Amino acid sequence: MKERPSNHGVLDVMQALWGLAHALEARSKWMHRNLGITGPQRLLLRVIGENPGCSPGEASRILSLNPGTVSRLAAGLERAGLVKRGEDRNDARRQRLLLTRRGEELNRDHRGTVEGAVRQVVQGASGTEVRQARAFLGRLTETLLAPQARPARRRRTLARRTPSP
Repeated sequence: MKERPSNHGVLDVMQALWGLAHALEARSKWMHRNLGITGPQRLLLRVIGENPGCSPGEASRILSLNPGTVSRLAAGLERAGLVKRGEDRNDARRQRLLLTRRGEELNRDHRGTVEGAVRQVVQGASGTEVRQARAFLGRLTETLLAPQARPARRRRTLARRTPSP
C-alpha cells in the first residue's frame, strides 16, 4: 500500500516549488539584463534552433503554450534581432520562424541560462532521478492545468460580511 504524504510533506513540496519558481524568475531577470532575453524567450529560441522553420503554432504545441504567448515571445526575439519570420513555400499565409546569425550564436551558448543550470543538475543525477522528477512534475502540471469543478456555493469572505443591526 502506498504511503500517503503527510500535510507536512505537501508543505515541503510546495515550499520547494515556490523556491524553484523564485529561482527561475531571478535567473530569467539576470538573463534579460546580461543576455538580452528572458528565460521563456530562451526556451523558444532553443525550440526554433532545434526545429528550424517551425511555425508559431508548431512551437506552441512543442512547448505546450498558448499560441498567443508564443507569438508574443517570438515578437520580442524578432525585435532583439535573434529571430526572423519567413513565409512557408507551400502556404503564404503560414509563417516560419528562423534564427538569425545572432540567434544561432546565442542558441549555442547556454552559460548562465536556466538551461545551463538544468544541464548541470541533470548531468549529476541518475537516469532514475531524472525520470522520476520529470514524471512527478508532469503529473503536478497536469493537475494544476486540469479544469476545476466549481464549488456549489461561494464562501463569503470576512470583508464582504455586513454587520448585523
